[in-house]
Amino acid sequence: MATKRYDPAATDFNGRYSRWVAALESADDAELLEATVALPTLNKRVLKKLAAVDRDEPDPTARAERKRVIVLLSEINANQAQRRREREQAKQRRRDRTVRVERRVELPTTCARCGTKLREVRSTGRPRLYCSPACRKAAYEDRRAHRDGAVKVQVVEKVVTEVRERRIEVPHSRSDCIDAVLADDDLMVSVIWTLTALVQDGSRRAYDADQPRFKSLAHHARVLHQALLERAGLA
Repeated sequence: MATKRYDPAATDFNGRYSRWVAALESADDAELLEATVALPTLNKRVLKKLAAVDRDEPDPTARAERKRVIVLLSEINANQAQRRREREQAKQRRRDRTVRVERRVELPTTCARCGTKLREVRSTGRPRLYCSPACRKAAYEDRRAHRDGAVKVQVVEKVVTEVRERRIEVPHSRSDCIDAVLADDDLMVSVIWTLTALVQDGSRRAYDADQPRFKSLAHHARVLHQALLERAGLA
């Protein structure tokens, strides 16, 4: 399952962090070990930052808040890194379902009569066979006179490079598609817009107020709105 955007409330960050602080103050080694395990990003680098705050910040209230923010940011950063990895994995799965077929056919690069290197060989239009009109006319005269060594050139195929991409639909579970959407911020916004349009469509009875999913959808819409206000600093 794809990692969702980090939500401190959903992960009970405040509870886990408060337990860790209390364990530090109580000097209970067993409790401290369990509380530290509950904060998986509390590594040596984060502990070093916390020690620096203890050393440099004289105000106890500001010190406690700064330390809490450091631990919270460590979890947010770890979550964002995991989401980036999952987006890359989703892109790789899409690339794996695409096959590139390449075919190369070489065009003449030298004059068919005198062997001089041709200039400005182009991959489109009628291919050049002779270096000049004089060589083209001379080759024609040779063929018409049936002279020995007369040159007759027939271009069977003149494609230089042809690249085709063919989509191969590999059977996969619906959860793979869901994971790909959850790992892509732009797609998540598109889902919200699509859901809004469906709710506004009066012919879609599945979103009526008497349907089981209505209360749950309304609740999550309010939570989303509140989260946006908090993110904008308006709450």
